[in-house]
Amino acid sequence: MEYSVRSKSIIDSYPVDNFLPDIGIDKVREELTDGLTSSPKFIPSKYFYDKKGSLLFEEITELDEYYPTRTEKSILADFLPLLNLNFTDLSIIELGSGDPSKISLLFEQISPSKLNQIVYYPVDISQSAIESSISLLTQKYDGRNINGIIADFIHQVELLPKVNNKLICFFGSTIGNLKRNEIQIFMKKLGAVMQKGDNLLLGIDMIKDVKILENAYNDSQGVTASFNKNILNVVNKLLGTNFNPSKFEHLAFYNNQEQRIEMHLKAKENLQIEVSSSNVELQIKQGEMIHTENSHKFNSKDIQQFAYWGGLNMENVFNDENNWFILVHYRK
Repeated sequence: MEYSVRSKSIIDSYPVDNFLPDIGIDKVREELTDGLTSSPKFIPSKYFYDKKGSLLFEEITELDEYYPTRTEKSILADFLPLLNLNFTDLSIIELGSGDPSKISLLFEQISPSKLNQIVYYPVDISQSAIESSISLLTQKYDGRNINGIIADFIHQVELLPKVNNKLICFFGSTIGNLKRNEIQIFMKKLGAVMQKGDNLLLGIDMIKDVKILENAYNDSQGVTASFNKNILNVVNKLLGTNFNPSKFEHLAFYNNQEQRIEMHLKAKENLQIEVSSSNVELQIKQGEMIHTENSHKFNSKDIQQFAYWGGLNMENVFNDENNWFILVHYRK
């Protein structure tokens, strides 16, 4: 994650705009320090995604236990042909675009003549994820009009391209990482940047059997544990701390009251953590937990509420045979 300077890089002649410096490293350090000095302690989940974190998450999506990615992709493959979209001069904006395999399914449904008229904007907080996505897509779809955007798209929604005929794709149930009040704010902002006739495809993970949910975040190979612990390496780089990930245990469980999976890091022993950027010392007791992620699960009432908050119409709801995951088509 590049916060230090505002930059524009070119990858195989494709522009990538970095808006993270608009937030600034001081704001990032303040956010992390506030979380680590709170009670209970927390680290915002967006900090998972440095280069290593992005690669680990790609591994997670291939795991047998992790149903969301393969289920959502099967829905996309089955139902994209049924979408009534105007592909002429279409701008596709994908939020959290680290995995290009889903948008590729959409490209495959569009005729080559129409595909040449489309501009694709992958948006992600991870520069390495954007660069990897553009590289893979340009190899597969020669001549594609691509403009990458590095941004905290949850808090920088207003920076999305102001273009006509938008299709915004927000896959992976990433919206579930937000708290309920944050979802309301996000949907209002997203609805405000959409114009009449614009479309939104939103991937949503549904409430289901607790065992299925907990297995998805506690895989037998320990990849999710490595992913969770790696956030401490990211904090070390951004905040100048001396966290040792091996001193923590990965925990993931379903909170039935809040309807969400929670991920935590539990200290195996008493720890004293130095914060060189602010001359602060953190005291972490054995057994104390740092909350790193929420992944809310939803029901049919929730998806109607999203439409209301965003000022959108719900056009279609597509689901898999188990109703584990749904893809909702909203229109402004």
